[in-house]
Amino acid sequence: MKEKGILLPIFSLPSKYGVGDFGYEAYEFIDILSENEITYWQILPINACVISPYSTVSYYALNEYYISLDKLKEMGLISELKTRENKNRAIYDNFKERYYKNAYKKFNTQDKKYKAFIKMVEINHYAEYMSNIKGECKEYYLFLQYILYKQWMELKEYANSKKVKIIGDIPAYPTFDSAETRYNSQYFEMKNGKFTFEAGAPPDCYNSEGQRWGCPVYNIKHIKKDNYSYFLNRFEYFSKLFDKIRIDYFRGYDSFYKVPINGTIKEGLYSEGLGYRFFDNLFTKTKVKVKDLIIEDIGDIRKETVELRNRYKFTRQKILQYSIDLKKMHDMDNEDKNVVVFPGTHDCNTIYGWYKSLSIKEKRKLKEFLKINECDDININIGIIQYCLKCKAKIAIVQAQDILGLDGKARTNRPGTVSYKNWSWKLNDFNDFKERIKDFNII
Repeated sequence: MKEKGILLPIFSLPSKYGVGDFGYEAYEFIDILSENEITYWQILPINACVISPYSTVSYYALNEYYISLDKLKEMGLISELKTRENKNRAIYDNFKERYYKNAYKKFNTQDKKYKAFIKMVEINHYAEYMSNIKGECKEYYLFLQYILYKQWMELKEYANSKKVKIIGDIPAYPTFDSAETRYNSQYFEMKNGKFTFEAGAPPDCYNSEGQRWGCPVYNIKHIKKDNYSYFLNRFEYFSKLFDKIRIDYFRGYDSFYKVPINGTIKEGLYSEGLGYRFFDNLFTKTKVKVKDLIIEDIGDIRKETVELRNRYKFTRQKILQYSIDLKKMHDMDNEDKNVVVFPGTHDCNTIYGWYKSLSIKEKRKLKEFLKINECDDININIGIIQYCLKCKAKIAIVQAQDILGLDGKARTNRPGTVSYKNWSWKLNDFNDFKERIKDFNII
């Protein structure tokens, strides 16, 4: 029987404090999934970041916006709470900050679990980094990270008790200015203390100009020299946070594109990635297993990347918006069962948004495709979800926006754009979702 999941970032949960967090609404969402026999909740990265959750400043620190004020009150660390209007866009501001500071004043820093947690070197690096940037004492940021870790692990434990598994992302690169680059500079391509390359992508059929990603690239030679410890530790930590890890930009583990800091995108070149020896070490020296990983191998990948993927039989992604060939009325990627299928991911349009973008001829072809496959050809949203459940992929994951039948205004992100609409869509409540999840019969 095909397993099913819902893609909903933490920030997209309903909240009376501006942005979704690890509080009661997260528990309610898990209850909804469990009641409908949905196995997976995919949440995207939850690391401390700069705007985009994929622009991480630490692979160990979690995003401070996700602290639940309700849970802090439950701990007796704060008392009265003000709320704000629950809108369909996350509000990233300092609303919670005063509550965090009040909670810190009351917190018992002699707590044994806290004292054990703050021994983690990487968390100390992050706390020092934040203290230098924002001026608050290092101990304040240690406190915030302990609360985040505690609240997250309690939430994950609850999800697992309800037979819901968490899929979280491991971003490909940190930002240039980050705790990662400040305390692990030897693992990045630098010369005389300055970055020499930027990660990106060459011009292709999707983007004629190519891309600069605003982040540094790794010094693979030094990472190998240290027996991959920088990456092995990261993966092992993520395996504690999540039940399955989605590897962002898997192509980069085979070979990655780097652009000279002072050069043009066309002057960039591919460099060898971590490759086979890293994964051999990962599966022999840590508790991480092949079954724990899902790789993002979408886009222009070379045969060597496919060979790396196939060597370990990694579960990969399939995006229906890309795999359905409307000219040939054929799903180009419906032979491999070791796949997680999505109508679209966080970087894609919603089903209805995609449908609206098609030409009249393409819309007709899509309806014919659905009809041929005995899916609903009138309600395109339902039809595409039905096809997800019928295709050969072993897991089907659908965005919450697609369960609700929303158009492109509700998409999570538009790659290559800078807008308040990116990484901000959220639910006002669960009322419609509870009904629609039954109407779509995805249980």
